[in-house]
Amino acid sequence: MKFYKQIDLSKIKVLSFDLDNTIYDCQSVLTRAENWFTTYLCERYGLGGKYQSYDYWANVKSKVLHEDMSLEDDVTLLRAQSLVVAFKEIGIPLKKGLEEAIDLVNQFVKKRSDGVVSGEVRSLMSALKAKYPLISVSNGNLDAKQLEVSSYFETDLRPVRFKFHRKPHQDLFIECAKFKQVKPCEILHIGDDPYTDVFGAVSSGCKCVWLRKGYTGISPDERFLSVLPDIEIDNILELSQLLL
Repeated sequence: MKFYKQIDLSKIKVLSFDLDNTIYDCQSVLTRAENWFTTYLCERYGLGGKYQSYDYWANVKSKVLHEDMSLEDDVTLLRAQSLVVAFKEIGIPLKKGLEEAIDLVNQFVKKRSDGVVSGEVRSLMSALKAKYPLISVSNGNLDAKQLEVSSYFETDLRPVRFKFHRKPHQDLFIECAKFKQVKPCEILHIGDDPYTDVFGAVSSGCKCVWLRKGYTGISPDERFLSVLPDIEIDNILELSQLLL
């Protein structure tokens, strides 16, 4: 554990948590989900060749996002719009258009939410919940109920297209402060990403605990820090020593 700034933890009234790669191993789940989804699409629609590669679908998604950057605030809609565009490119437009695409993406979300939160982390979250209000602040489309973590949080804040920009924009952090009627400086945000979590929290006036390199050690490291967090930890379980 490393302290970069003086911080009075007695003044912290709310804990906000990133989810993916902070409280569980998201990356391996996402990799499996992406591979499964590519196979699922190809089998369902009889596709072969280049369409069997994840890269094809990822490239279409990048193109769609480049053409409409507002979609970065809704990753579910972004993926769905990308499917609509991809199937038009392929020459077999989805019969129900966006509605069908969203149904497909919902299958992906189920797979990407099929993660495991360890018993130790669950015990930690329960103990923290007994002492602080907890709020989840995430850019992703994880189904927190499916992961069985929604009960730890008073609310689950996500980006909303044309309403709340994704982290590192201040919107979600400010909304967290409004929801609990506290000052941003009374929120301690915990997350793994140097940009979306650390820069986002600090630039919003919140305090920040950075989980260096994330839950499994593969998140971006200190080379990607543009501002310093208040505190750095190497293991999420260190929050017990810090806050309990």
